[in-house]
Amino acid sequence: MNLRILSSALIALLVATSACNGDDVAVTTDSGSSSTTEDTTSGTTSAGTIGTSTSNSTTSSTTTSGTESTGPQTSTGTTADTTSTTTDTTSTTGVLPVCGDGVVEGDEVCDDGINDGSYGGCMADCLSEAEHCGDGVMNGPELCDDGNNDNDDECTTACAPPSCGDGLVQLSEECDGDNLGGADCTALGFSGGELSCVPDACVFDVSLCLGCGNGIVEDGELCDSADVGGLTCVDQGFVGGELSCNATCDGYDTSLCNNCGNGVLDEGETCDGAEVGAETCGTQGFAGGTLLCNATCDGFDTGMCNNCGNDAIDDGEICDGLDLGGEDCVTQGFSGGTLACNGTCDGFDTAMCSDCGNGVIEGNEVCDGADLGGQTCVDVDNTKYAAGNLTCQMTCDAFDVSACNSGDCCNAHNGSGCQVPDIQACVCALDPFCCNTSWDGICASEAKNDCSAVCP
Repeated sequence: MNLRILSSALIALLVATSACNGDDVAVTTDSGSSSTTEDTTSGTTSAGTIGTSTSNSTTSSTTTSGTESTGPQTSTGTTADTTSTTTDTTSTTGVLPVCGDGVVEGDEVCDDGINDGSYGGCMADCLSEAEHCGDGVMNGPELCDDGNNDNDDECTTACAPPSCGDGLVQLSEECDGDNLGGADCTALGFSGGELSCVPDACVFDVSLCLGCGNGIVEDGELCDSADVGGLTCVDQGFVGGELSCNATCDGYDTSLCNNCGNGVLDEGETCDGAEVGAETCGTQGFAGGTLLCNATCDGFDTGMCNNCGNDAIDDGEICDGLDLGGEDCVTQGFSGGTLACNGTCDGFDTAMCSDCGNGVIEGNEVCDGADLGGQTCVDVDNTKYAAGNLTCQMTCDAFDVSACNSGDCCNAHNGSGCQVPDIQACVCALDPFCCNTSWDGICASEAKNDCSAVCP
């Protein structure tokens, strides 16, 4: 309740009480411009300004304006004030501070008219602020709060990290929005023009400045920044690179041009194409492979290098030398044989694997069932065999010569000699009769016993 209304109500209560009880009560009212004191005992009424008063009546009529009053007049025409002075306890504005009226008064620290303690507002007693930016504690929508008013550190006075677009030139920014930090075209070395800032990049936009450096070829300029009139490094005698303009706009800058790609190790290059100097995959820490040069000729490309050959399966390898990762010919779908790793360690070599018994010579098989590869007993060893039946062993890795023989060397026959030249020569050396006259039973025995003839 308003204090003025409360005071008026209290005065009315006191007047009514005194009228009923006949007690001596002095009442003072304050209208802001005048005050009136009524003494119900003496019957004297006093106004704060010139007015009238009576001394022989217990009632009076008084105006609040302090300029007029009615009633019996004294002989002097002035009001006699027989009451004591009343002290005014209001503020200098005439109103006591009221927390919640939206006005900071008296000892109030804040008053937002709501005072619910929400972020950025005021506490309920108006004597302290709620959580707010700058109190050194990160709260509410704040991204940071360092408690100071410095915009040049890691947290701005908006309680957010510096960022392009916040209108503050900070850290590595040249400008921010309309804030150019006091710079202009002439300060940057141009002859004039209008400087602006590139949105979302916070760097100077000098395209509207006049003179060398604005990226536009003007009268008297050969080039300007990146504007080189459509020319390239190739036009300047290089293989590649990026051509630009020099600082005075009267010549080209070829410092970023190069001859990378010509296969020749030029000055400043680490390598070029297949030209890698004395370097190899081995010098780069690999077991083998082909070392190449990267596209910019300033480093090596080890994509073709590997550790294949160290007998250990490394990343990207399926096998390596003797390390087959537990695989064998059977796991690869064969019936047997010897599995190996290929030369690049990215697959198996199954040339020595086989399916022995399927009647087809495969892998490292010598024969398979009836498939003898066209071989005969004579083909196996013509110094011993001249006839017989050649077969394949069960393992498919060798012939079975148990049914092979030396033919007529083992039997007596008309005429001289035998089918196997080596055995015949051996027997003739021992017994010339066998070769000069007839091959009899003695000759056959000599062939078998002394000259290794294989007889059935």
